[in-house]
Amino acid sequence: MKIFESLDIPERFTRPVLTIGNYDGIHVGHRKIIEQVKQKAKELSGTSMLMTFHPHPMSVLRPEKYTRIITPLHVKKRLIEETGIDVLIIVPFNTEFRNIEAEGFIKEVLIDRLGVAGIVVGYDFRFGKNGAGDIGMLRGFVEDYDLYLGVVDAVTVDGEKVGSNMIRKLIAAGDVDKAKRLLERPHMIDGVVVRGDGRGREIGFPTINLATVFELVPKEGVYITEVKISEKMYPSVTNIGHNPTFNDNRELTVETHIIGFSGDLYGERVYLYFHKRLRPEMKFRSVEELRARITKDVETARNYFSP
Repeated sequence: MKIFESLDIPERFTRPVLTIGNYDGIHVGHRKIIEQVKQKAKELSGTSMLMTFHPHPMSVLRPEKYTRIITPLHVKKRLIEETGIDVLIIVPFNTEFRNIEAEGFIKEVLIDRLGVAGIVVGYDFRFGKNGAGDIGMLRGFVEDYDLYLGVVDAVTVDGEKVGSNMIRKLIAAGDVDKAKRLLERPHMIDGVVVRGDGRGREIGFPTINLATVFELVPKEGVYITEVKISEKMYPSVTNIGHNPTFNDNRELTVETHIIGFSGDLYGERVYLYFHKRLRPEMKFRSVEELRARITKDVETARNYFSP
């Protein structure tokens, strides 16, 4: 996949079929659009192309309404590449770009600069300054320029429309199980392993402490997770919280006990995948009570991954 991080693209591509959007999460709805882009590009012997934005437009347009993103840019790049898209364009969402009028965006960007042969978007797509452009405007232009336009209807799961906002709310509420169904993958965060206080090792369940730049970390509690280390996956149990049993009153931590792994991971980057929330974080009356509950949580996680 070729990646361009501005609209200053030094080459022209053959009959591009383009989709445009924030693509936060790359969920089932996004994947349906991407599949249609790839299929139409194949029919035209053209190039599949995806345009997205950084930073998230809401953080610029309505910062008071901005919510944490599901996929930071480095993860979004990887997930889009895995879909098989040929070209990814990441447009800096700045004052200059946000002030492009809708008609100017079509003529100057899509037609003159990119030379698109087709456009595939979601049913609620809007574009241009103040969101003035819509599907109706697009239809008029594609007829004038003899272009293909594909409009993908909403995708539903369990009778609900799938959208990034819904998924953000699910993750923030700890419902990572349902979020996984909408994403078609577990919600993932990555980060670097840092030193903790060593209490997990003292009670018989050593943990790694993850320092992460991810904005969207699930709600405090205990989760069945997996850890990816050097391309190998390990079952694990993760606690997100403040360690109330020891009255630490410390900042939020992400601590993971990796089942079946021993070794020094300090300074290593690892990937943490959330499958299911087991329970809220709890304050136990004693270390023995805490140890007994962790033992039960670990056994539940083992069973979860058993064939």
